[in-house]
Amino acid sequence: MDDHKVGNARILEWQELKEKERSQQEERLMESVYRLEPAYWVGVKLLESGLYGAFCFHEGSNVKRRVASAAFLLDEQEFLLVILKDENNVLHHMKSVPGDDDEMEEKLETVFEGILKQGQRNVEEMEKYLMDMEREIVGGKTSRNRNRSIFECKRLLTVWKNDYVQFLNMIEGINRLEDKKSETKGRILNEGASCYFRIYENKLRHMTEEIQFLYEELVHIREALDAALSYEQNRIMKLFTTVTTIFMPLSLIAGWYGMNFEGMPELHWQHGYGFVSALSLLVLLICFWFFKKKKLC
Repeated sequence: MDDHKVGNARILEWQELKEKERSQQEERLMESVYRLEPAYWVGVKLLESGLYGAFCFHEGSNVKRRVASAAFLLDEQEFLLVILKDENNVLHHMKSVPGDDDEMEEKLETVFEGILKQGQRNVEEMEKYLMDMEREIVGGKTSRNRNRSIFECKRLLTVWKNDYVQFLNMIEGINRLEDKKSETKGRILNEGASCYFRIYENKLRHMTEEIQFLYEELVHIREALDAALSYEQNRIMKLFTTVTTIFMPLSLIAGWYGMNFEGMPELHWQHGYGFVSALSLLVLLICFWFFKKKKLC
């Protein structure tokens, strides 16, 4: 694979960086990667000649498995990024950087905006999915299997939140280190790049707030599902109670006339069976009318 040299922005693969003849800055980046171990550390660190940073992203809802990670060196003259791991092409957009005539902030925008756009796309898809789920629950389409779907969404949002909050912390760290450097009358970034990172920080913060909002919305959906399931159970219990109450007088009549005492007037009456049948039907209709009037069935 060829080195993606584009003015003052370069993107390399980790294997490529190890095998090529390295410049001084590339050697410094490689040493930082070995020393700080991006597999376990993410953030940003101030070096003598610039900023070193590392970030990562996880697979779906698996908080333990990283599918993408990268590290970079950034100063006023050059932005050098090495892709350490990219199993699902999470960082593939970074290889398409602008041409030589573009400014540093435009190159940074191409590299970092892809991460932001992917996150925003995920948030929009999740928002639509949750809205459809809530609409179905309100419409009465309840299922206990939805608890599993809600749990999976919760895990996914948690992973997104952790990944993008860490990424936001890295961008905030770049801005804080730049402020610290400017206080000592020194600069790491040019004015355009410094301005871009401040704008990018606000965009990332807004997206993390949206993820938090979806997480809270998921809690409301879970409560709505529990309420819908409880309502359905109460409706079924109400129906069973009503049916039982309607047939209780019939059980009393059956028990009363099932005693077969010799002194019972209806025992030898030729219309006794018809009388008890008519009485049972009358009691049934009266009970049904009463419960209907009270809107209990």
